[in-house]
Amino acid sequence: MKLARAAGFTMIELMVVLAIAAVVLLVALPDLRPQVAAAKARSVASGMADALQYARQYALNTSNLVTFTPSGCGYSVATASGTQLLSQSSSAGSGVSCQPLANAVSFLGDGSVSLCTQGASGLTCSPASAASSPLAPAVVSGGGSSFTISLSSGGLISTNPS
Repeated sequence: MKLARAAGFTMIELMVVLAIAAVVLLVALPDLRPQVAAAKARSVASGMADALQYARQYALNTSNLVTFTPSGCGYSVATASGTQLLSQSSSAGSGVSCQPLANAVSFLGDGSVSLCTQGASGLTCSPASAASSPLAPAVVSGGGSSFTISLSSGGLISTNPS
């Protein structure tokens, strides 16, 4: 009497196929680090633009001074009385660099922008005008992509890939 052999693959055959598949995947897949860094940069830029928009809208709704203070890739948004509205840490992760707005900016009750600097006597603000003190944009870069956040003296915020 002859025993029938069970159909299937041996463990050695399965391991060889898995090893070949792993080598093919390593060769075929591109390096995804630049795409991940570009996505992080886009997210940071979008977060900054959203925070600026929130600060402006809060100032318009409450007719109070609201200040956006940049810090590396992070920021804080607070009222003139010191109430913290939003905050984001300055760590964006590897592969992302930020050139924030040069100064803190405050939104007045009408939505316009005032430039502020922190001095020994506290926060000093002066109205921003396109002619006298143009607002330098914030730039967030990563993975070969660059995103610019522009702020007009009237308070309009725009984000553009550059």
